[in-house]
Amino acid sequence: MNNSENNNKNKQNSNSFIRAAELAVVGELLSTVGEVISTISAVLALEEERQEQSENKNVQKQLDYLNSEIEKLKKQVNFHNH
Repeated sequence: MNNSENNNKNKQNSNSFIRAAELAVVGELLSTVGEVISTISAVLALEEERQEQSENKNVQKQLDYLNSEIEKLKKQVNFHNH
């Protein structure tokens, strides 16, 4: 092999290495974007769960109030019937 062929071979190897490194960077970038999306999804799920729990507490308070009102009405009805 002469000097010119060696230079061409070295340039090809160097270009292949650079392309491989660029692909590795792109791959890591895509992986990072995927992790960010996954984290956002988890945060949204947590917020939704908290909101559902809050709504459940409000519904339970309303049910408790209505039950107490029913008990009061029962007592009034029973008092008037005796």
